[in-house]
Parts: sequence; C-alpha cells; structure tokens
Amino acid sequence: MSMRVYLAKSLVVSTLLSTCFYASSVSAATVKEVLKEYYPLYNSANQCQGVIANSGSVNGLTDEPYLTGYCMSIDRQVEVKTPQGRRLYILVTGDNRFDENGDESLSGHAYSGHVGMFVLKPQNKGWQIESANNNMNAGASGQGLQGWKLIAVAPNKWGFVNEHSDVHQGYLESSLIILTPAGNNIVESMINSQFSDAATGQCGESDQPKCEDITAKLHQVDTGEVVNGFYPLKLMVNGNKNGKTYKNKIYSSYYKTGKGYQMPTGYPLKND
Repeated sequence: MSMRVYLAKSLVVSTLLSTCFYASSVSAATVKEVLKEYYPLYNSANQCQGVIANSGSVNGLTDEPYLTGYCMSIDRQVEVKTPQGRRLYILVTGDNRFDENGDESLSGHAYSGHVGMFVLKPQNKGWQIESANNNMNAGASGQGLQGWKLIAVAPNKWGFVNEHSDVHQGYLESSLIILTPAGNNIVESMINSQFSDAATGQCGESDQPKCEDITAKLHQVDTGEVVNGFYPLKLMVNGNKNGKTYKNKIYSSYYKTGKGYQMPTGYPLKND
C-alpha cells in the first residue's frame, strides 16, 4: 500500500469517526454549512461536495469494507410543523464518482449508492442538527436512490421511504428502505418487498414447474395504533411463493426499539 493511499485511509477513518461529534455542535448554520460538515471533501474532477465512505462491498478475505468517493446532493427537503416547533427533514443521496485519491472512478455492480438523512431544528437564524446519519448505503451500481418520500412514522415524527432493487444471476430482489429518527440517530430498516426468479431459466422444470413471483407494497401507515413509539406499517402482498398464492394479503410491520421496522411473523418474503 502506498503512503498516499495509507494517509488517505487514515484521514477517512478519522473523518468518519469525528464527523457526528463536531457536526452536531454546529449552531445557527445554513443547510449548506450543516451538510458540508458531514461531507467535507470537494472533488475537483466532478466539481461536487462529497465524502469517502463504505461502498457497500467488502473484501472477501478480510471483511474489510472497500472505500470509494461519493458526490452528494439533496434529493428531498421538507419542512414540517410539530408541537416542539419547525423541523427540516433532509434526504441526501450520493453517486460513486471518484476513488480514494480523488480521481474519477468507474462504478461497479458491487458498489451501492450512498444516502444520508438529517433532521434539523431552528437555532437563532439558522439550523442545528437534531438527528442525523450520514453514512448509509442504498441504490445499485454505485448510484444513489432518487425519489424518496416523506411519511408520518409516529406522532409528530416523520421518516423517508424508498425501494431498492437489484438483479443477481437472474434473481430479482427488492427491499423497502425506511429511515426513521431515533434520538440523535437515524435508524435504517429494510423489508423484503419483491422476489422473482423468472429470469434464471431454472423454473418451468419438473422440480420447479412454476416461477416464483411475489411483491409487497406499503399499503398504509396505521395511525390508529402506536407500538414502541411508532405507527405500524401495513404491507399488501400479491403473488406466489413456495407453492402458495397470495392476493391482497395484509401483514403488519412493527417498530422494534433500536432495530427499526421488522419483517412480520409468517411474512412470505422473509428469507428462510
């Protein structure tokens, strides 16, 4: 390993460990100033503000995460009113655009996109962090997920939701991703939402006469109930899996403290 790469990695680790500490102390800052504390690198090759972070892929021998550079941008920014005052919910996404040396990078299929969520509260004439997580992965082939939606997840609390999909060896798999505030942190939940093996060429034979194809959609947020401080999510399932057919079958996903939303008991898309 060259001294240049070693120093870059050391700087990255130091940045990732310290970012949450000093960013949370910023007061009376603009949104741009707050986010710059979390994404401190300016990449001249792509003319973007970004960060070196976990690519979502690891070394198969050492389990050490591969690092790569992401250009970050705001996907959604929504202000809401709460009994505690105004809150600004921000979702940022990142595309893999540069490597650890700052040079332009070609993203591979194994790399994920990057995502961060922030909840800001007013401070003087600016904003201050209330909840934040700047270092999550979502999106395929190094591209950040776009089109996040803000939903009510608890009384006077909101979260962002989206769906991540990927194809490996003909298997299509998708997951709902729900990001929810929890104290000064953001919890990431993943709930399997789609499975299909129709493109594998392995169904239609005697051992598997029928392809499996099943989908779950976020049907509604159950605002009539609160469990562990959060509303349950109603999931509607359609399709077939393991020889069973499902039509508009409703399952409830409950929030587990510190763990986020869980896949329901008996949920057909839950991995065995």
